[in-house]
Amino acid sequence: MDILTLELFDVTVSQALTEVNRALETHPDMPLRVLLEGEEMVLHNLLRFLERQERRVNSTPIGDHWQLDIAPTPKAPAPVQPFHAPVLPGMAPRPILVLRSAFVPGDRALGRRLLLGLLQNVENPVPWVGLAHEALELLDDPVALAVLAGLKDRGIPVRVSQDSLAFLNRRPGSFETLPDEEWQSLAARGGITIL
Repeated sequence: MDILTLELFDVTVSQALTEVNRALETHPDMPLRVLLEGEEMVLHNLLRFLERQERRVNSTPIGDHWQLDIAPTPKAPAPVQPFHAPVLPGMAPRPILVLRSAFVPGDRALGRRLLLGLLQNVENPVPWVGLAHEALELLDDPVALAVLAGLKDRGIPVRVSQDSLAFLNRRPGSFETLPDEEWQSLAARGGITIL
């Protein structure tokens, strides 16, 4: 099996993250081996980045260097045929607010797959889907972005918490912003589904 090797010596954290991300995007189906100098800040940030990307990685110290072996991207789950649950009379559809990037506890990759499967099945007349708190990690996942784009294509707005964006110093990308008072007021009245 071919292994793509990336040597990152005398680089900043930003340079290391950029190079690893570029290699992962360019060759998603290949295992990647990254060789680093002993700089712990670079190592720590790379490991956190790979964990957020749900990439399996083995880190091995080799003298004063580190070797990171990163598994290829897992294949995206096959599209699920939607189950059309009936809307019961007198029940107005509620918006959905997602607070986590995966169902927990348990295996995080499985929890992410199950959460995305649920979001794939959201249909009208759900008024909107919101992301807040840890769920903003979904904005870094290409598979999750495809699921969220699918919601928008079906006419369901995807909204991102203003407070979460400000706290994490992020932008909403192609999604709408969501004033936190709106979802908090709905939650206090039982008018929103929180995941």
